Amino acid sequence: MKKVAPETVRVRMAPSPTGYLHIGGARTALFNYLFAKHHNGTFILRIDDTDTARSTDASMQEIYDSLKWLSINWDEQYIQSERRNIYDRYVSQLLESGNAYHCYCTPEELEEIRKQARANKQTRSYDGRYRDLTPEAVQRFVAEGRKPTVRIKIPDTPIRVDDLILGSRNIDPATLEDEVIVRSNGMPNYNLTSIIDDAEMQITHVIRGTEHLNNTPKQIVIANALGLKVPQFAHIPLVLDSGGRKMSKRHHGDLVAVNRYREQGYLPEAMLNFVVRLGWSYDDKQEIFSVDELIEKFDLERVGKSGSVFDIKKLEWLNSHYINQLDSAARTDAVIPFWQEAGLLNNSIGDRDWLEGIVEAVGERLTTLQDIVPQTSYFFTDAFEYEPKAVKKWWGNSEEKRERTREILTNISQILEEIPTFDIETIEAAIWKYTDEKDIKRVAAMQALRIALTGASFGPSLFDIVVLLGKDEVLKRIPKAIEHLT
Repeated sequence: MKKVAPETVRVRMAPSPTGYLHIGGARTALFNYLFAKHHNGTFILRIDDTDTARSTDASMQEIYDSLKWLSINWDEQYIQSERRNIYDRYVSQLLESGNAYHCYCTPEELEEIRKQARANKQTRSYDGRYRDLTPEAVQRFVAEGRKPTVRIKIPDTPIRVDDLILGSRNIDPATLEDEVIVRSNGMPNYNLTSIIDDAEMQITHVIRGTEHLNNTPKQIVIANALGLKVPQFAHIPLVLDSGGRKMSKRHHGDLVAVNRYREQGYLPEAMLNFVVRLGWSYDDKQEIFSVDELIEKFDLERVGKSGSVFDIKKLEWLNSHYINQLDSAARTDAVIPFWQEAGLLNNSIGDRDWLEGIVEAVGERLTTLQDIVPQTSYFFTDAFEYEPKAVKKWWGNSEEKRERTREILTNISQILEEIPTFDIETIEAAIWKYTDEKDIKRVAAMQALRIALTGASFGPSLFDIVVLLGKDEVLKRIPKAIEHLT
């Protein structure tokens, strides 16, 4: 692989603001960012909004927000719709040199050409019929009101594509057609704007997904026709699902949306570690990398050629790891917005020590920050349902067993009401004394009480729950459970 001169590296990411940032797009941004920083270079964000019909300001903002959330910060930024005059100048050059031409095909003609190509099993879907129009023909089409596109002329000689990951190959020009580079509405398309901006911005390396492989020879043709320097290309493998299918918005919905993970309480550090391993590997030992380590270790030689499988379980493991690295205060800060969004907590935080106590009681049970809501909602409200399976197992499904449970809860309530000090040690000792004297299985008593206080049969330590709820709340909830059993 060609060695890179550190002072020359300039790379870019060019997302289209037509929806949320795709996981694959985040990976492209990350690879470019790490490559630039590894070589002390420049990372450019270039918004490809030339598809005016589909581009939106909301999508553009979402891309910004997602990248900032991941701490993928750009050094320079450009918006292609603001560079129209630059593209127009290059298009004029292509037309004047004869390397491009106006095409007056109607939609009906194009559809007929495509049908014929499919019938003949041809790779080209345009037959070049308007390559060499006479001035009279042009005048006639203009009089008819036809709005032309502009097409680049594909040369007759093979097109060489050098790729830092996939190697070199020659593309047979017979497999390509004269590409539309300017739409009939006058807007330039991706292949034209991309290679022009790469040259104008002195991009040294184009690192992008293999879905762009078919665009590369076309962009090289445009660059050669304009006499522009061609950057080095590096196409990174597709992100695949467990069945080997490309992860796409169409087939996988918001599973590929970066903002989905932010909203569900994944940490950016986990996402970065997960995304970077979709195609890049360092060794078989290290699983967790800091950003500084990634910058130090990242290079294209360790990027694979084959697709990488999106494993949500791996992401969940990473996220749990990073959540558990947070101390109680930081973890509490992280979960407060999720409590607030669920309506469990208002903007007035209230008793901060109490909230931290809840987080400490939950311990290492969080896979995502959002998990804090179902795991702790009972601390904030008693408006919960008793879990049917838990009720049947621990409260009993016969009148005799339910009566026994009522008796246990009544006695525990009395013990807690009379207890001198409402702390874990005192509570635990008093309840164990009761269960041992009455020959009641500890687990039966504990689960009966847990369901009464939380509605579920699992969760943090029961005695933590009792203390965090407080004496008044506990003594209010137990009679409610007894009434339910009646």
